[in-house]
Amino acid sequence: MTDIEFGQPLPSNLDYAVSFGIPTWDSAIGYAEKKPEVISKMSTGYPRYFPQPSIQTLCAYFVNKFGRDSELCRPFPSIKLASKCLEYVKSVAGPESEAHLEVETVEIRNDTGKPAGLVVTIAAVFASDDEFEIVREYWKLRGECVSSRLASTINQLLDVTSLKSGQAQHEVESKLLAAKKEGEEAKNTIKRRIVENRSNPFGLKKRDSNWEGLNLNPENDVYLVSSGMSAISTARNLLTFWEEKRSSECVLSSQNANEKEKSLVCDTVGIFGFPFKDTQVIMTKFGKCKFFGFGDSRDITELQKFLDASNQRLLAVFVETPSNPLLNMPNLKELRRLADAYGFFIVIDDTIGGLNVDILPYADIVCTSLTKLFNGASNVMGGSVVLNPKSALYQRAREYFKSGEFEDLLWGEDAVVLERNSRDFEDRTLRANTNTEKLLKELLLPEQGKTCKKIYYPTVNSKETINNYESVRNERGGYGCLFSVAFHSEGDAEAFYDSLKVFKGPSNGTNFTLACPYVHLAHHSELEEVSKFGADSSIIRVSVGLEETQLLLDVFSSALDVVKSRRSQQT
Repeated sequence: MTDIEFGQPLPSNLDYAVSFGIPTWDSAIGYAEKKPEVISKMSTGYPRYFPQPSIQTLCAYFVNKFGRDSELCRPFPSIKLASKCLEYVKSVAGPESEAHLEVETVEIRNDTGKPAGLVVTIAAVFASDDEFEIVREYWKLRGECVSSRLASTINQLLDVTSLKSGQAQHEVESKLLAAKKEGEEAKNTIKRRIVENRSNPFGLKKRDSNWEGLNLNPENDVYLVSSGMSAISTARNLLTFWEEKRSSECVLSSQNANEKEKSLVCDTVGIFGFPFKDTQVIMTKFGKCKFFGFGDSRDITELQKFLDASNQRLLAVFVETPSNPLLNMPNLKELRRLADAYGFFIVIDDTIGGLNVDILPYADIVCTSLTKLFNGASNVMGGSVVLNPKSALYQRAREYFKSGEFEDLLWGEDAVVLERNSRDFEDRTLRANTNTEKLLKELLLPEQGKTCKKIYYPTVNSKETINNYESVRNERGGYGCLFSVAFHSEGDAEAFYDSLKVFKGPSNGTNFTLACPYVHLAHHSELEEVSKFGADSSIIRVSVGLEETQLLLDVFSSALDVVKSRRSQQT
């Protein structure tokens, strides 16, 4: 059941699976090195990186209709978003760029011929060779890709339209209309659920003084996007919007040199702690970034030194709670103190901590990948941006989301699936916590320093991390379903990974246990650099699922036995 071939949907019987099989260490290295003989085997991949089958079909349609010579394309769910991609390509490639944008619009009308209130637009950006690599990078980082479900329905509509089958076309159009209506209802339910999850997780009322007056409104304070990375990039765009407005107001009111200096636009953000790679890439590509890669007390000191230096300012600090994949927890109280003292904002990505941690009082913005544990089923993408109503950013943030700068691009069918899958989010969180703690306590932690070199998990990383974690842990919350394990050598890691009988591929928070050689997948070209922050090349990241605990113990024990045997043969 867990033996999924490389590049095939994971699990194999799951429609719209967001993960794919990486069954062996060698296949992971081949994928990281983009070896043609490996990449050519991929029928699907993680959606932001590799178009799923229905999107491949949609791309083929666009290329056949609009493509020139050897061009390829990436489709976006809005003209505005595709236009921004095209602007980015030209800013990188230069004015001589031959990239271009083509649009297909579907307007659904009712039987009387009057508009039925649904216009679906797909805008594709075309380029070739190196310029296409820029398009692909933007598509990956922005995270607002065309939904696979939307692509599938559009493909059906294009097919029936070409066949001139009125009845079949009517059925597909009805499906699109239903997706819009049901999707809006699902989105409202998801927003209410997110507010309830944050305000009363596991049914517990907030008693901490930090929560006083912090009342979330699902309509005003929660915004849904198409992926977790889109949540991050949306937050980055929101901060730019705020800063440009602030600077403009300073210019209008400036009377002296000091006030004019304050009017200068700041586009520098900080990243505190070793993060998921694409977060740092976004901050570097679309502005300036100051990296505090350890994310502990050393970097609190370094951050303050940076802020105290002349002419140094940060727009915001991005932080994960805890970090992916090293599971370190920053000192949020101290970061909040610095933010208030020096006038920057805090953006928290709590995808890994989820319901286990109460972090909203320390954040101005909270970004979450709903693709992960909130969803669990690994068959839909989504993300959320939550605003803290007590933040100094709040009123301007509301203005941003009301403006044309923000588009609601979460496709209705995806919202319906996401709402259905998230109904038991609290129960799954507790079950995954329990499985993870038992697996670590009863099997893996006793092998730390022996069969394996180090376990990364909030309870064992350092005294600092556990203290920081406990200061924000929910009363009923645990320490999460994600851990990483480093081995004494890559040979040991390979032996463990290849013999581990669980699903193997990217993503986390799935209802099934999922492992991957994370550092190679994310940082293969910079192994020496990231090792300085503890990201060992032998690390295997594990997201623990909802299987029977004894089954997990047996499976991981067998894989450890292979490593033990290997090590004994070497001595």
